Amino acid sequence: MSDFMNNMGATRATDAITHAALMGKQKTDNKGELNMQDFLMLMVAELQNQSIDNNADTSQMLSQMVMMQMVEAMTNMTEASVMSYAASLVGKTVTVGQFDSNGKLQEIVGNVNGTGTMNGQQVIFVDDKYYYLNEIIAVGTLPAEKPEGTEKPDAPSENQNSDDKNENQDKVPEIKA
Repeated sequence: MSDFMNNMGATRATDAITHAALMGKQKTDNKGELNMQDFLMLMVAELQNQSIDNNADTSQMLSQMVMMQMVEAMTNMTEASVMSYAASLVGKTVTVGQFDSNGKLQEIVGNVNGTGTMNGQQVIFVDDKYYYLNEIIAVGTLPAEKPEGTEKPDAPSENQNSDDKNENQDKVPEIKA
């Protein structure tokens, strides 16, 4: 009976350590997301705390581990893709949009002279300032705004287009031998 009580005490101590490690990890990691190391710690804790009556399903654990690895691989591929896109902008002219203190959108046009990562997000450097990728409005420059009162040139009416189509449909191309 004393061995059983000692094992129970050791299990509770292990639970407390595992719980403290997980809570400590979450406090330092502001994302609040579980990574592969956290997942493995949870799996080890589950295996340590299984009983004869309630044993862990290893096939389910294995499938969860495979899914976790797939998600991690997809995340890495996405990050690599974003980094590749940012690198492809080096040397190109971009238009970046930022709101000023009055809430008006300011367009900053400049050449990208570098890329990097800041606060876990990809940034570009334009004229010694950094901008997040999601602030890019256009690659290149936007067309100038048209003064009020200017309109597009008249497009052919639909009737003209449909008449032309009907005329073209009636004509059979001549094949020369």
